[in-house]
Amino acid sequence: MKILHWFISLVVMTCLFLAISPSKGFACSCLPVGTVQEGVDGSTAVFSGKVIEVVDSNKNKKVQSSADLIEVKFEVDQSWKGSNQSELIVYTERDSASCGFEFSLNKEYLVYANEVDGKLRVSLCSRTAPLAAATEDINELGKGEKPLKEFSSDNGVKKSEKPAQQENDSQVYIIFTALGIGLAVGMVVGFIMKGRKR
Repeated sequence: MKILHWFISLVVMTCLFLAISPSKGFACSCLPVGTVQEGVDGSTAVFSGKVIEVVDSNKNKKVQSSADLIEVKFEVDQSWKGSNQSELIVYTERDSASCGFEFSLNKEYLVYANEVDGKLRVSLCSRTAPLAAATEDINELGKGEKPLKEFSSDNGVKKSEKPAQQENDSQVYIIFTALGIGLAVGMVVGFIMKGRKR
């Protein structure tokens, strides 16, 4: 009877252990990347550049997922498709288990990105690679375009430096116009007051 009781206890403890132990994660599974041209055709943006900032908004949170998005800011050197901005932000999953690409600060990359929900996303399954390992791609792509002096706001909308200058010019115009009107009104009121004193 004691042996049966001990055996049942062992079975129950084993079942509990299996039920509460973390399940095994599955690694990212990718289809073959294909040719350089297929990589370009299947991407929204293709560019080379240096990583100048990596932002992990969930870095200090207790609960993290391998699918959390990491924001990676690039200083663009050359562009072959999709954008001519001097700086671009791309997003990738935190971990390679969720097909995230691991970017390192101040390193150069050739990036193949796709737009998903208004954001440029990079996957481990693309032809994205460190620039030093992307010789075949660079040779086939040829010379890219140098970026214009533009930047994008947080929502990805392009803004150039010229409209900002025009906005400053219009503000100066409004200020001087208001001062001129104020001076003219002051002079008219002064003449009226002077005429009443007589």
